[in-house]
Amino acid sequence: MKFILRKRYFSVLFGIMFALYFIAVSFAWRRLHNFNAVMIFLGLLWIIISVTIDTFIDLFKKLPEVIKTSFKVTVICLILSFVAVESIIISGMKKIPAPDADYVIVLGCQVAGDYASVPMIRRVYTASKYLKENENTNAVITGGQGPGENVSEAEMMKRLLIQYKIDKSRILEEDKSRSTKENFIFSDELYDLRDKNVVIVTSDYHMFRALSTAKKLNYKNVTTLTAKTELSALPAYLLREYAAVVYYLLTGRI
Repeated sequence: MKFILRKRYFSVLFGIMFALYFIAVSFAWRRLHNFNAVMIFLGLLWIIISVTIDTFIDLFKKLPEVIKTSFKVTVICLILSFVAVESIIISGMKKIPAPDADYVIVLGCQVAGDYASVPMIRRVYTASKYLKENENTNAVITGGQGPGENVSEAEMMKRLLIQYKIDKSRILEEDKSRSTKENFIFSDELYDLRDKNVVIVTSDYHMFRALSTAKKLNYKNVTTLTAKTELSALPAYLLREYAAVVYYLLTGRI
């Protein structure tokens, strides 16, 4: 009995820590992202299930065998898919860009009101280092203006690049896109990039999906440069990226 109570205690504690983590991440991101709201709800649901686990076990035992088997298979498939997708995401987090590219494409990222998010700052800083080392390379900065953003993502990145001493003449904007796929489509429509030598700059957790999307859209000469994510926020981004990659796979975007 003590062993069971101890397991229940740790299960409840896990749910509390899970929910609190995503609440803290929401404060750090300066908004309650839909994904974070779902994760907070799941954490609270985990707590409720942990406290009332005996009731759920009794209900589960009364279900038809086919439903119980289907549930078990679904859980196993979800676990296996999570491990497989996360392994692929992590494997794509470290890449070496080719030198002297024609363009660096910096993918859009959240703006919180009038402020750049930490991932955006890291992406732009990473791109600026490459641009200073490769003076013939121009930057294509991408991203439109979404809810809670007082300026477009492209405009905010342009301001950051100028702060990092990148000449305005080397900065090209694409300020209408609302997704990774649109980043690439609209950039190509404006600047004819698919046959050019391109370096994609984005956050490390996002690179697999970004590169896969570019290849799906027939970008032919692409290498990558990843911006490192702060360790404290990486679990949240990896969980969200799992959902995004699965969605892109199911909709044929990658």
